[in-house]
Amino acid sequence: MAGKQSSSSSTITKKSENGNGLILYQSYASYYCQKVVFALNEKKIKYKSRLVDLNIGEQLEPWFIKLNPKSEVPVLQDGVKIIPDSRRIIDYLEDNFSNGNTPRLIPEKGSPQYHIMERMRDLLDNLPIQLVTYGCVLHQELTGQIEYSPQEVKVKQGIHATQERLLNDLIGKYRDFKDYYLVKKSGLDKIRAMIADPNEVVKAVLDVEYALNTVEKELATHQGDKKDWWLCSDKFTIADISLCILLHRCQKIGLIDKFFQPAGSFPNLRRYYQRVQQRDSYRCATARGTGFLRKFRSLESKEQALVTIGGVAVVLAAAGIATFLVHRSK
Repeated sequence: MAGKQSSSSSTITKKSENGNGLILYQSYASYYCQKVVFALNEKKIKYKSRLVDLNIGEQLEPWFIKLNPKSEVPVLQDGVKIIPDSRRIIDYLEDNFSNGNTPRLIPEKGSPQYHIMERMRDLLDNLPIQLVTYGCVLHQELTGQIEYSPQEVKVKQGIHATQERLLNDLIGKYRDFKDYYLVKKSGLDKIRAMIADPNEVVKAVLDVEYALNTVEKELATHQGDKKDWWLCSDKFTIADISLCILLHRCQKIGLIDKFFQPAGSFPNLRRYYQRVQQRDSYRCATARGTGFLRKFRSLESKEQALVTIGGVAVVLAAAGIATFLVHRSK
């Protein structure tokens, strides 16, 4: 699969052969990777995509731990610089790639729009996405109509048992990383207990509902010459990226179906979401199924695209006989 690295591949490439040298280590289904892909496409920045196969726990392999000790995607490599964490990556892109034809995604610092953006971004970026996602899949009585396929639901419901088995295997395979994997197992036990507790999931769902209510109130202020504004201003911002990816995840786990009932609920947010779904960068970040090939337009060569597509085909073919690992990735 494209991006598959051996343990000898932990040496950081100084600059890729094409483009500006940006390499994004990612997984297409990751909530946090989708935010970074969204930002890259909004800013029209070329990059090379390296898929990290979360399905087999590649993010826990020694080569990737050396790249990012948190063993989470996304990770951005710019020459010899390594930037983990979706928020840090987006800030890095904004600070270093906002000249010429590359649009800014932050309003002028100190402006009222800037302060709104900061407030909304903090609100949206601190939601317990992992708990909400897996909690709603496990306790479907707490949400609306889930859009994941039956196979995806089955995988997500058994995800933490799969993670535990994988960590046990890795402890035996990589003795030098035993203490690291034991810490990971401890963290896994904690989140697993929270997801199993419907009361904790209810709290997380209420947090999301509160955030969307706050967004609805902000959108309701966009009257007159502001009627075509996005969340914070007439320009699309990083707060919009956070909101759009949240809405997409809520749709997948049934919360849009739950929150948008009765029909008149969240009228401004409804219009906003309908509008943003026409945006090319949104489609590229969230495309699945028939739109899946959109994701390969950032790849730098036909050869890489073919390798990537072939690798994905192998994973999909194995879906019926193997349980996938989906790691909470930031």
